[in-house]
Amino acid sequence: MSPQAIVRSGDAAPETPEIDADGLSVSKVLGTEQGAMHLSAATSLLAGGGRIPGHEHPFEESFFVLSGRVVVTIADRSYELAEGDFGFAPLGVPHAWSNPFAEPAEWLRVRAPAPRTDGRTVVSRLVAGFDPATSGPAVDAKASNQRYVGHFDDTQIPPPGPIAMPGYRGYGINDVSIRMMVDEFLGAEHHTLFIVQFEPADVFSAKEHFHPYEELYYFTHGAADGLVGGEACKVSAGDLVFAGVGATHGFTNSGDVPVRWIEAQAPKPTPRHGTLFVHDWSTDD
Repeated sequence: MSPQAIVRSGDAAPETPEIDADGLSVSKVLGTEQGAMHLSAATSLLAGGGRIPGHEHPFEESFFVLSGRVVVTIADRSYELAEGDFGFAPLGVPHAWSNPFAEPAEWLRVRAPAPRTDGRTVVSRLVAGFDPATSGPAVDAKASNQRYVGHFDDTQIPPPGPIAMPGYRGYGINDVSIRMMVDEFLGAEHHTLFIVQFEPADVFSAKEHFHPYEELYYFTHGAADGLVGGEACKVSAGDLVFAGVGATHGFTNSGDVPVRWIEAQAPKPTPRHGTLFVHDWSTDD
């Protein structure tokens, strides 16, 4: 059976950071416990005055700021991040964080490939002399000279319609708006991270389907009716849905307001045949 899981808001497991960091709390929302092999996800909360020293990973790490303000340094660039900002630390590239502000900052953290768990290789390795900056320019959504970061807000949601993205274009998924964030444009090789929004609809906007890659959905606004592994469910803001390779899933928005989530995929979808629909390959006559 293909792995799938729903992690409800408030059910995330506390995780001890791999390196000593001041004021950092990590809550794991996706890992091997849910059957994931390519993706790992957590929420990071950095208290005011907190800092995460310079480090690097043998995997990519992307992020989306959920609340507060925080300063990130990636390679030779530092930025002051706020709600709606996103970014990406490439594999093996040093990065560090600081929160020089009074209020805590929280962000969703996605890693791909998933960190190894046998203890033979590091998860995070400190980089000597790479200290977190305490200031930097704000992210400018219209700037063309930024590296590793970007900004999302409501004005960037395109009109809803049929899906059009790597792996599939067609009407099996409707009433959807997509805003890509982390992909090859930012330099990601192992995963993608993007915003998905579904408008209210009377029928399943995303018909039950499956993929040759893993997906996670971290819900930020509204609620959706879902089919995950053939089982009906209701998911809402703060919940995470995981669909492993071959796991069937589909969603619709039967409410009165749009439903939105942050979605990640790993490995990155192939240009074609990345989305397969259950009704096209059903064993039923």
